[in-house]
Amino acid sequence: MGSVLIEGAEGCLFILASHQIRIHNAKNCDFYLRVRSRPIIEDCNGVRFAPYCLSYEGIEKDLEEANLAEETGNWANVDDFRWLRAVQSPNWLVLPDNERIQTVDISNSRVMD
Repeated sequence: MGSVLIEGAEGCLFILASHQIRIHNAKNCDFYLRVRSRPIIEDCNGVRFAPYCLSYEGIEKDLEEANLAEETGNWANVDDFRWLRAVQSPNWLVLPDNERIQTVDISNSRVMD
C-alpha cells in the first residue's frame, strides 16, 4: 500500500488505499480513495473521485498497520499536473453523492485457486 501508479485506464472503477497515487492517461474512470498524500493526475480527463468504500472483516487492522487508518480527505484534493491555473481543473471532479456506489463488502468473497 505504499505507492500506486495507474496508466492508460479507460472506463474503470478503482477502490484503492495507498500512501501515494499517481494516475496517467486515464479517461472516464471513478476512483474511491483512501490516500495519505494528494492524488496526482496527468493527461487525464473525465476522472471522478470519492471516499474509499471497501469493507471486509479486519480492514480496520489492515489500514492501521499500513498507516492508513486516518481518513485525511485527500481523495478530494487532486493535483492535476497539466492544469497549473488557480481555478478548478476541468479534467477531474468530485463524484456527486447520488452517483457513488455504496460500501463494497468483500467479507464473504472467496479466492479461487
